[in-house]
Amino acid sequence: MNASPVAADSAVAVAHLDDLPVGSMKMVRVDDHRLCLVRTLHGVFALDHACPHEGYGMTQGSLDGNLITCAWHNWKFRVDDGECVVGEENINTHQATVDSDGTVKVSLRRPDIEAVRPRLLASLRRGVERDYIGQVSRDVVRLLQADTNPGELVWEAVNHGAPRAEFGWGHSIASATDCLAMVDLYEGDQRALPIVQAIAGIAETERDRAVNPLPDPVARLPQDPLQAFRAAVESEQLERAQALVRAAIEAGYTATDVQPWFTAVASDHLLSYGHGAIYCQKAFELLEMIGWHRADTVLPYLVPTIVYGTREDVLPYTRPFMRALAGTDLDALAARPVDGTWSDDGSLLATLLGNDRKAIVPAVARSMETGAGVDGVLDVVVRAVAERMMRYDLSGERELLDDFGWLDITHGLTYASAARWHHRMTPGPDTVRLALFTAFLAQWTGRHEWHTRVAERDDGRSFSGTVTEAGQALQREALLDNASAFIVYAHGIKTSRAAAKEAERSGSMLPLQAAARLLDSPRLERFVAANVARSIEFLAGRAPRDD
Repeated sequence: MNASPVAADSAVAVAHLDDLPVGSMKMVRVDDHRLCLVRTLHGVFALDHACPHEGYGMTQGSLDGNLITCAWHNWKFRVDDGECVVGEENINTHQATVDSDGTVKVSLRRPDIEAVRPRLLASLRRGVERDYIGQVSRDVVRLLQADTNPGELVWEAVNHGAPRAEFGWGHSIASATDCLAMVDLYEGDQRALPIVQAIAGIAETERDRAVNPLPDPVARLPQDPLQAFRAAVESEQLERAQALVRAAIEAGYTATDVQPWFTAVASDHLLSYGHGAIYCQKAFELLEMIGWHRADTVLPYLVPTIVYGTREDVLPYTRPFMRALAGTDLDALAARPVDGTWSDDGSLLATLLGNDRKAIVPAVARSMETGAGVDGVLDVVVRAVAERMMRYDLSGERELLDDFGWLDITHGLTYASAARWHHRMTPGPDTVRLALFTAFLAQWTGRHEWHTRVAERDDGRSFSGTVTEAGQALQREALLDNASAFIVYAHGIKTSRAAAKEAERSGSMLPLQAAARLLDSPRLERFVAANVARSIEFLAGRAPRDD
């Protein structure tokens, strides 16, 4: 435990041998540090009084020879070196000596921060591998106190989880990216909350999975690597697509060089209900925080998500929209000048809140032709989705056979926010197509209203302070994981951050009110019960609606 270089304080008298029979323990203090003093047949030993699990006092436990057991959760430690033999983490030991007159003295061992950092990082990695969130939390706090960069801590989880993701990165990368971005909302030890939330999602979803090998980089990049990558993804040549990305990174391509590749493939299809564009955005935001030198881990393992993502635009429910999109000149729309004073006259919003899937493309095109630009269209999309969230009928969360719920609607907001990021990074016809996809999804999030009814609009809570202050407060609230299932609180985190960004842009509290209603409302977490009910229906030949 104390193999690393340590600095020992001056010895302090804490007891007398006559008052410490063999087989006994005693709590003593050295400065402001509480210690457990132990006497065995082999001598006198000192260790931290607080169990490293949850801080309970070691003197309340039991001593059996050289082994001390915490009474609360049965963790066991050797008293001579602090080795944990049952549990997750060693306990700190200190130097105990006995003078010739029987006086027991203790010198606190204070590990050198730089010397102990590798041990703490190794412990953090073990905690991530085994999904021991208590251990992860303690190590994160200690490493923050040792002035470790928060991005380095999240990287430990990314480096473990990315190679193990079965079908490429999923919600964990989006959640980890948002959590890391939220660290600046906290100070001191409290920064551990978003960091541990970032790590916890990865540790839970990738536990006990094997590493997926990557192909070697291609020997030589083609003349047009973007189009080659796009073609590989389109034809589902996973290893080819990964090899191209790895070759680009190896050749010294920067994030600016490679990011357009991912915008291109994220816009080729309405991919996985918007997740394709969202995950690409989060991957590059993550690399901006943890360093481009980690790109060869993050990006190749993101590629399977894109290659194997559901291409919603080929499914029956999108056909009316896709037929209209097929005849649209995206290059011409991308070239239209943007009027900074443009505002929707209400017609685009009405279309998005309506149910005519053929009307979306003409309405968006008219808006862009009159100066909306992609950002103007996305402003209306965000407003439409927020309105959907404010009037969502919560009774839908109790329907086991209905595959529509809160999480479906939130994608309309996070997808629009991701499309805005892609447009800012690589404007052009690809991001016009993305904007049209977000408009379709904004309308499709209202399909409950088409078949049932529009619930009474819930104005939700009111916020005090500025839009910025309200957005920060909402993000902190989302980090409190007020949901039992990872996928549910992950959506809360990314929705709150997207809402905060969109509220900042518009100056309106509406996106924040919509996200707050999500956090305040019941959400379907009965995944087992719902899947059993749907399986029974499926095996009885009753297919779900697809239109």
